Amino acid sequence: MQRRHTLVGLVVVLVTVTAGCGFITGDEPATFSAASATVGDSVQSETGYEEEAVESSVVTQNFSAAGQTRQVEVTNQRARYERSVDLGPLGSQRAAVFVTFASPEVEIATRTFNPIADMSTREIVQQFESQYEGLTVGEHVENRSVQALGASRTLQKFEGTGTIGGAEVDTYVHAAKFKHEGDFIVVIGIYPQQLDGEQAHVVALAEGIEHDAEE
Repeated sequence: MQRRHTLVGLVVVLVTVTAGCGFITGDEPATFSAASATVGDSVQSETGYEEEAVESSVVTQNFSAAGQTRQVEVTNQRARYERSVDLGPLGSQRAAVFVTFASPEVEIATRTFNPIADMSTREIVQQFESQYEGLTVGEHVENRSVQALGASRTLQKFEGTGTIGGAEVDTYVHAAKFKHEGDFIVVIGIYPQQLDGEQAHVVALAEGIEHDAEE
């Protein structure tokens, strides 16, 4: 997915600018990998969501300085979950979507970098618009606290629109970003506004995330 690679590319740019000679002269590739952030089976069952995909994205690039070259490999992790919902005239559609994204912190010469750290939640959501057909993110509606991975996290809610069955529908977009065990975690939930009670499902999914960087 192009937008997912955009986030990785920003990390790569930071590494290029800040890497010193000690970094460049290493013989092996410098690798940075995130652990998967996934939703537990019991929470999926309770909310009616099903796992669509859990996949990694690896970007490798060469960097040169002082006449020498070294590779950097960055591995991100993405998981996607969907739920079929009844949308009346549009019929049953897999229109409730929940996505997690884990990106590693890049550490070079005692300095750490990741573009997610400095991006607003809205900017991050816009990187993932391709996860929902025709998605456009609108006004910020509210914030709420959720308990995810052992701490209180801020889940932001936006109005939006998307395309379902060829028709434009009003949507809600929930998103949060936070750091856990050296990885930056992003969670995004999107669904039609006409669905009653779907926000509770998104909260349950966010609070049911599992992430272990030691695995």
